[in-house]
This record gives sequence, C-alpha cells and structure tokens, in this order.
Amino acid sequence: MTFNAYKLFNRTEFEALGVPSRTLHVNLENVGVKDVLVTIGNELEITYEGEFLIVNFAGKNPNSKNGFAVWEDENGDVYLGIQEPEGEA
Repeated sequence: MTFNAYKLFNRTEFEALGVPSRTLHVNLENVGVKDVLVTIGNELEITYEGEFLIVNFAGKNPNSKNGFAVWEDENGDVYLGIQEPEGEA
C-alpha cells in the first residue's frame, strides 16, 4: 500500500486556537481544494471524504482505513495519506 502524503496542520498550533473543531480548506496537490474537519476532544480526529480517522488511535501511527491514513510526526505535524490506485506506485 502506497499513500500520497499531505501535511494538514500542526497539533500544537491547532490546540493553541482553543477551539474544539474547525474545517480546514486545504489544497492537496493533484487532488484540489478539499475540506477536512478537525476535531479535538478526548482524541484528535479528522474527517475527510466522509471517513473518520483518529490520530494515533490505539497506538497506530499511521492509522489507516478505507484508502486513507492519518499520522502525526515527531514535530506534531499531522498528515493525511490518500492511497494510490493499484499500479500507480
């Protein structure tokens, strides 16, 4: 499985906003402008194209589901991964 990676935001900067939820309008290279809903409560979650993904869910980093993945790097940057179609990797 190969994913194209897109940086969405930095966790520390998002937490500093003091809001529980925000829709980000991100320009994903070769995909276009998309909405990503970021929610923080007990966990940090994103919703993209109807898929609900929890960052570091059950210790999984990356956490992947149905062709999408989300992960956080050592700097607190959160990324979205979109699986490449078979044969394009």
